Amino acid sequence: MSDKNNLETRVQMLEDILAIQTLKHTYLNACDAKDVPALISTFVESDCLIDYGSVGVFQDRQDLAKVFTEVACHDYMLESHHASNPVIEIEDQINAVGSWSLTYTLINTQDSSVVTLQGHYADTYIKTQDKWLIKETVFRLKSTLQLKIEEDLLKVIFAG
Repeated sequence: MSDKNNLETRVQMLEDILAIQTLKHTYLNACDAKDVPALISTFVESDCLIDYGSVGVFQDRQDLAKVFTEVACHDYMLESHHASNPVIEIEDQINAVGSWSLTYTLINTQDSSVVTLQGHYADTYIKTQDKWLIKETVFRLKSTLQLKIEEDLLKVIFAG
């Protein structure tokens, strides 16, 4: 942005940062609700990069929608995505980057297991028609804790 000391520019930057935070939370809430249309609406329509490591790499939001529907959209999968520690930098009027920490918990009532993951998102955002969207997102896993529920007892399967 041209004059970062200008009050109007500073207010716009704050509005953009809040809009990007809302965008990311909309994405995470859509994941938890298994709301595929809301989930893919947070990404640009084409030419995006969605890199979730071992889950897959997608160049199109529809490809993500297909895998998400197959893998995650089950009533027995109770998910909770919590992003924190956002660092968002507005590069100019239509480009921004951000990083987030993620804590994810999955309770699987079908196989009586609990998985908690922690990791990091590195995102690129673009503003189109006065709306911020995710252009690129890369998630890298930092740790995993997998537990098995046995007769009211939790058993550690994997931690690392």
